Amino acid sequence: MGRPPTMTLTRARVYGFLIVAALAASAAATVVHPIPKKELRKRRPANFFKKAVPQLSPALYVPTFNREQEEYVNAHNTIRESMGMPPLAWDAKLAASANEWAEKRRRDCSFRKHSKNPYGENIYFMNYREFTPTDVVRYWFSESKYYDGVRNRCTCDPQREGCECGHFLSVVWKTTQRVGCSRPVYCDHQKGVVIVCEYDPPGCVDGINPFTGMPL
Repeated sequence: MGRPPTMTLTRARVYGFLIVAALAASAAATVVHPIPKKELRKRRPANFFKKAVPQLSPALYVPTFNREQEEYVNAHNTIRESMGMPPLAWDAKLAASANEWAEKRRRDCSFRKHSKNPYGENIYFMNYREFTPTDVVRYWFSESKYYDGVRNRCTCDPQREGCECGHFLSVVWKTTQRVGCSRPVYCDHQKGVVIVCEYDPPGCVDGINPFTGMPL
């Protein structure tokens, strides 16, 4: 007695499926890449990408009276008011000039080297950016302990790093009217940070009383 027709048909379908799958697998095994191997692009070494990416230049400095500049001005004026000196106004031209000099110190962190512009100039240096504009101005004002107000002269002779009066005098000089400061500039591969503030009219003029603007 023969098998039922349904059994024969089912087995035939299974065999047909297996044959089709085997043919598909065989075809997949013989697929050839459309581009010859010798013409494929080679992977670039890792250092290629380092050389290919250009070094980003510092963002363009736009002298804007922002919160930082406002704090510099307020810090100066708080000290000046305590000494009976008139307040300073912020000046975009001075801020731009100060930032230009700070950028020139980006490679060497030379905070003892001053520009040759016609303004008064204070330079601040610190290893890390752990300060506020108020901290900077107060640091300059701390030189007041070396200034003899009776004789109107600095007690440091000669003046030197750690014992000088010039930064203090620039902050409080009576006839100065305007100030502008740079942004913090990281220098010498981030070995330090430089800040520059510039003053107009400049102070520290020989023979002039810093607190009256009159000849000694």
